[in-house]
This record gives sequence, structure tokens and C-alpha cells, in this order.
Amino acid sequence: MPAPTNWSEIPKEEVYPGITRQVLHGERQTMVRYVYAPGSVFPEHHHPQEQVTTVLTGQIEFTVGGEKVTFGPGDTGVIPGDVPHGATVIGEVTVETINCLSPRRDDAPGPGS
Repeated sequence: MPAPTNWSEIPKEEVYPGITRQVLHGERQTMVRYVYAPGSVFPEHHHPQEQVTTVLTGQIEFTVGGEKVTFGPGDTGVIPGDVPHGATVIGEVTVETINCLSPRRDDAPGPGS
């Protein structure tokens, strides 16, 4: 087993205004940590990978396949591959999520992808 990696060691990048991400790739999956500032919006997008998202802090409204659902700390959901989805932060608390994508996603989500 490899030595642990701490999120503080993984570079951050701003993907949309107020939204940063850190990406960790395994051989067959990708894990992404997102931090969303209050009021930030991740526009609707889709990708072939299945996505499992867990909310660690704050509240966020996901739109998945045209349906809206609110997630808070500890909530986890599965977004099937190729289903359009996006997210909007609710309230004034920073949102942190962990997203696991399988199979591995080599193209980073964001403008133009």
C-alpha cells in the first residue's frame, strides 16, 4: 500500500468562480475534492463516468436529469454516467464535497469539457 496523500499536498485550481478542485487519480478511478464558496454555481454538464458524491460541509442543491435535490453534511448520492447535472450552493456556508468517478476521468471538468 502506498504512503497516504494529504489533500493539503494536492494542488488546487479554480474551475469556476468560487469553486476550487483538487484531483487524485488511481489506476481505474478519479477522486475530486471540491470547495464551493457561498453563492457559487457549477453549471450543468455530463460525462460518461458514474459519479458518487458525498457532501462534507454546507448545503448544496444538485440538479440531476432535470430533478432538484438538496444535500447536506453526510449526504451521498450516485449520478449515473452521461446524465446532465449541476450544483448551486445554498446559504452562507462553504460547501466541501468528495466526488469519486469511475472509470478514471483524465479530462478535468470545467469550461470547455
